[in-house]
Amino acid sequence: MEDLQVLRKQIDEIDQHILKALSERVTVCQKIGKYKKQNCLPIQDHDREKEVFCKVKAAAVEFDLDSTQIERLFREIINICSDIQK
Repeated sequence: MEDLQVLRKQIDEIDQHILKALSERVTVCQKIGKYKKQNCLPIQDHDREKEVFCKVKAAAVEFDLDSTQIERLFREIINICSDIQK
């Protein structure tokens, strides 16, 4: 079995990838927020949110992840991104 420290280092590296991806998402969401303000569009788009949830739940199944947990995670990510757009 692999050494615990080696496994923890792998987790640390994965966490950095997740944080980088979230940072990239936030940057794009900031641009979307500017676009929405310039075009008098509402911050929340419930149809788009439903679309995102459907996509991530389907992908979760493909990756053998719990789709309910992944939807909860993405609800929080979307809430963070919506706050950024305000």
